Amino acid sequence: MNSLAVIFIIIVLVSCGSARHSKGSKNLMPGTWQSTPIVIDGDSKDWPSPYPNYDATARVAYATSNDAQNLYISMESGDEMTLLKILKQGMTVSVDTSGKKDPQFNINYPLQNDNEPLDMPKHDHAQNVDSRTSLAARQTEQKINKLAQEANQFSLDGFANCNGGYLISQTVPCGIRIKARIDEYKELVWEVVIPFKAIYNRESISTADAGKPISVCFSINRFKPASPKNDNNGGSGSNSGMGGAGSNSSMGGGSGGRGGGRGGKGGGARNTATDPNQQLYESTKTWKHFAIVYQH
Repeated sequence: MNSLAVIFIIIVLVSCGSARHSKGSKNLMPGTWQSTPIVIDGDSKDWPSPYPNYDATARVAYATSNDAQNLYISMESGDEMTLLKILKQGMTVSVDTSGKKDPQFNINYPLQNDNEPLDMPKHDHAQNVDSRTSLAARQTEQKINKLAQEANQFSLDGFANCNGGYLISQTVPCGIRIKARIDEYKELVWEVVIPFKAIYNRESISTADAGKPISVCFSINRFKPASPKNDNNGGSGSNSGMGGAGSNSSMGGGSGGRGGGRGGKGGGARNTATDPNQQLYESTKTWKHFAIVYQH
């Protein structure tokens, strides 16, 4: 084989490799450089308002950013059904450092709460009654606040040297810090900081990491509808009409404003004519594929 043929083959291989890279990267959202470290306190003040991304199916708004040492992730929602699922059945936030949909690192928080009984939310269909001020709505709000206060444990999977369960107040060996709380707008604000050493095994990123793909997934568990045979006694017990956590099945994505929070209570059209609580029985997965940013 002469030298011209060898050069031609090399050019073709490089071109194909570049094409594959471009094809895999064109769907990446731009990353956000975090010039000031975010305080992990369950307050959205450190994040853009509105959040830059919104999933209308899951009814959550979310955002990510990074500095040289850390990856920051936040999610918020003010939708009551969504908050009941997250706080009662649990949520998992996963990271895939290849930028695909193959979670390598999982943060389970909040964990499923089996201790706090939960009755089926009631819906007041009377005319001229604002459901947000009805007794049922106030009871649901109180339940959400109590569940949020009890969400003080989390677990990690896939992280070197720090897998297992922890209290929110504990210092985790790999430096992960996490917090969620209900803010003054009655929204759940969820935040975490993940040091790059926990996922890249090095203290900080460099110029060579700029544009590197990474994915984050928010998986919200669902309630299982109770079987009819369980309703013979009128459903007077706890968890009436509800069961344990199910598998994640549906998937959402997209961008928008802080609709998953203050605007989320009315967003996302659903057929609730048969069962107004249908949203509780739907699990969701929200993926964000973006690029790591690096600045000197």
